[in-house]
This record gives sequence, C-alpha cells and structure tokens, in this order.
Amino acid sequence: MCMLLVLQIKNFSMLISTMVDQEYTLEEISYSRKEDRRIMESVLKSWFTDPKTLNFVSPEFKYPFDFIKWTKLYYKDDISKITTIVLKHSDWIVGHVSIQVEEENSKIFHLFLNQEHRGKGLAIKMLNEIEDYGKESGTKSIQASIQKKNLICLKLFTRSGYEYRSLENSKSTIVIKNLR
Repeated sequence: MCMLLVLQIKNFSMLISTMVDQEYTLEEISYSRKEDRRIMESVLKSWFTDPKTLNFVSPEFKYPFDFIKWTKLYYKDDISKITTIVLKHSDWIVGHVSIQVEEENSKIFHLFLNQEHRGKGLAIKMLNEIEDYGKESGTKSIQASIQKKNLICLKLFTRSGYEYRSLENSKSTIVIKNLR
C-alpha cells in the first residue's frame, strides 16, 4: 500500500509518496530557544552513546558526548545564520540537519538520521529540503565536509548532485553543489 507522507517546514509543505505506513514532518528548531535545547540535549545524548556514531557525525568532537560543549562549539557563533531542521515521526525526533547560510557558500553540517528510519529515502528528502532553504536564502552554493570513510554519506551527497573537492592530507572531503 502506498501512503503519502507530509513533510512541512516553515510555510510550505511537500508530499512524498512512499511504501511505508508512517508520517514524517520536518520542523525548524533553534538552539537559541531554551525548550528546543532541552529537547535536543535528550535526543543527541541518546543518539551519541556510541563513539563511532558521534565520530561519523562530528569527527572534531570528543567522546563522551557533552551537550554544552556541542552547543558552544557549533551553535554559539552567529546563531542567526544557522538553521536547524529536525525530522519527526509521531512527534519523536528521528533526524537532524543544520545549515549555516552565507551569501556565497553555505555549509551543511550534522546530517543524521536515526538508524531505525534509514533506507526509506528520508535523508535525501532532508537534504533536498535544506537545499531549498539555501536557495530561498539566496546562497550560490552549498557544501558539506564528510569523512572519507563515511561511504554511505558520500554516496548520499553524490547521488544528490554534489561534486568532490578533495582535501589533501585530511580524513575528510568536501562535497559541493551549485544552487544557481
């Protein structure tokens, strides 16, 4: 049975046809709001109990996960330029992605989807939604830094039209996509 899923962000929505009997929504949150921080602290602590998972999402961040350090490192500088979108299933956060919007080149970071919800095309939908947000914000290109060993994430971005920009002597690679 084919079921329509509604993904919503801000003032627009998108219908997605899929073979799963689940409803997902996208919602913008802010690390500057106390309630959003409280919720995200709980979610991220549950996701990053495994050091390997934390390393894939944030190689610079040291285990064990510490939410206060996380927000100080990634979400304190110019919070007005950072937008975070969460993917919810039955009001539970199952996915997360942030974008730092700049006029020339915006940066995607912390794209993560809970393991139970992978393999359904949801990560691509989240990526498409964040790209649309970048386009609406007027950025010319969008990029992400991905660990070379994270083959699943690299495949996701290349399938979505991103090109590699190799980093010499680095464990990461840059993927970039022109939006104009």
